[in-house]
This record gives sequence, structure tokens and C-alpha cells, in this order.
Amino acid sequence: MIEGVQRGSTAIFLVWDDWGGLYDNVVPPTVDANGYGLRVPAMVISPYAKQGTIDHQTLSFDAYLKFIEDDFLNSQRLNPATDGRPDSRPDVRENASILGNLIQDFDFTQAPRPPIILPLHPKPGPASIPGS
Repeated sequence: MIEGVQRGSTAIFLVWDDWGGLYDNVVPPTVDANGYGLRVPAMVISPYAKQGTIDHQTLSFDAYLKFIEDDFLNSQRLNPATDGRPDSRPDVRENASILGNLIQDFDFTQAPRPPIILPLHPKPGPASIPGS
């Protein structure tokens, strides 16, 4: 178990941001002057995550802020125009109508799935064995 992580109430969002660039066949949508970038893969790890689901919503890194603000700030948005914090964003992108909601990746009505305990010393797979 990761230090400080509570098994029944933790969600881990694993996001790749080193996509390498310019290979996506989908043009990013326009939401403001900064727009969205190319798509990047992500994974939700939680006992309440919908198993085997591929999320087809339009999401950005703003969706993680939205999820945190909804969960911990009762949907109050961190707004550079009103909260007095330095923020270079041109607007509150968590309010963009095109932005999906990460809460849809969870099913809190299901029984929480037990953790998967990975072996400490797994045997090498075929890709690790020369000549296989």
C-alpha cells in the first residue's frame, strides 16, 4: 500500500504528458485562446473505477482540477479573477461546456473491488527473454 493512501477512498489518476507530439489524427477542440492540446492516455485506479471502461469524453488536465474542486470545494472554482491567487489562465477552464466530468469514470453503487496485489519478484515475460 502507498504510504498515506486509504484503500476505500483513494483515486489515483495516472496521466501521460510526454506524448512526443504530432501523431494524433484528431484535431483538438477549441475552448479558448490556449485551446486543448493533443490527446494523451490516462488511467483511473480506484476500487470504485468502472472496470474495463474507455472514457470517450472530451477531457483535459482541467478535468482533474474540476474533479478536485467538486469533491473538496463543493464545486467552487479556483478563479484567478476573484480568489487573489496568481494564475496565468485566461479563464476558468473547468467551466468550459465541452469539458467532460471524471466522476463518470466511477461507479459508487458497486461493491469496492479488492486491491490487486502484484508479485514482488515477477518472472520475466517473453519480451524480456532474448530469442523468444
